[in-house]
Amino acid sequence: MPSASSPHRKLLHSLVYWAVQRCRMSESPCRLTVSLKGPAEPASPSPLRVSVSDTGVGSKLEEFLELDDLARETPVEKWDGTLLITTTGINDEAIYRYRFNLQEELSSARFTKLATTYKNHATFSGTEVCLCLSNEADADDFILWLVGFFHKILVLRAANLACELFVEQIGSAESRNVCLPQYSDDVHHSVMASSSDRLVCGLKDYALSHGNTCDNCDTCTLNRDLLKIGTGAANNVDRRKAKGLHVEVVILIARTASDLSCWTVNCSSTKVLYFEDFVPCPISQSSFDVLVSIDWQSYGFKLKGGFIDDEGNAVLEWDDMAFARVDIAIHTYLECAMQECQGSQQDRHLVRKALKSALSHLKADHAGDFLSCHGQRYSLSQGHMNSGWFSTGYGLKHVY
Repeated sequence: MPSASSPHRKLLHSLVYWAVQRCRMSESPCRLTVSLKGPAEPASPSPLRVSVSDTGVGSKLEEFLELDDLARETPVEKWDGTLLITTTGINDEAIYRYRFNLQEELSSARFTKLATTYKNHATFSGTEVCLCLSNEADADDFILWLVGFFHKILVLRAANLACELFVEQIGSAESRNVCLPQYSDDVHHSVMASSSDRLVCGLKDYALSHGNTCDNCDTCTLNRDLLKIGTGAANNVDRRKAKGLHVEVVILIARTASDLSCWTVNCSSTKVLYFEDFVPCPISQSSFDVLVSIDWQSYGFKLKGGFIDDEGNAVLEWDDMAFARVDIAIHTYLECAMQECQGSQQDRHLVRKALKSALSHLKADHAGDFLSCHGQRYSLSQGHMNSGWFSTGYGLKHVY
């Protein structure tokens, strides 16, 4: 989950994850909406009111049992474990409402069925989950995290999924609505565009907006075509059942600081964007192990080291950085939503395969920029030979 110290973030991450999976299961275009209402004053005792809604297939109440462990580890004063659930399936005749108390130990007392509303032959589906969280002193940090979290969701450019985020501060002079960034001109793909192509465009926009803001940098956007891209993919599909694990990797670089004038100082580290099933997630240990064990040097990069930060993000540190910026996105997803994964060994193999493919693609398309360290030494030796010098095992010798 996003932060070991924030039950609010864990809870929102889980609710958004299941909403996205319900949208993936739908055959129609869907909308995901998150609404957050809180008091204008951080010290106010009024709670944060949260709503997560989607127009995907109707939910199964068993989904919310996944929150059992989270409810047990969350202090009651932060969240009382109560969810108000409204849901309907496309073939249902009614809209069903439930109160679900995860803090209640007696199973018979956990579910309370509320009033049912009939649809009068209308055809639609969807789910809304409402809850109240304590208004902690770090509410502003929570809102900033939520904006950044949604901004990352947009990186995937998931087909048939629109996202909305609304933040309203009750009692302030005006509501504070958070506007998500608009798609740039080159991402208006048809619905048939591959998920890899969508990820490329999304990562470009993410980089051009400097990662965690809602507006693109005008200066960087003018230099959009100077970005260099490498893509790789791998999958293990059971064709008989049309199920399987897919991994897609996109690597984006700005060759020098002069390519993009905003990046005047070379960035010596990369925070890897990691997604599972179309939702930003903390990186898995197996995928992180692949990242730090790849022979980056053979592709022209010099990896100094790496670590997983407090938010679960993989951070790669570079030595003698030759590029202004390096962005990496890894997306692992199952062909069918809500399908159980087969384990980390398969995940590790496919991530390695997709990552090496992306690096090879980058190096092949931009060979002059991606000489390996050995290749750079060879090129240097060739330059000396052409000027009357050649390299020996003991230094340079002039040729007469």
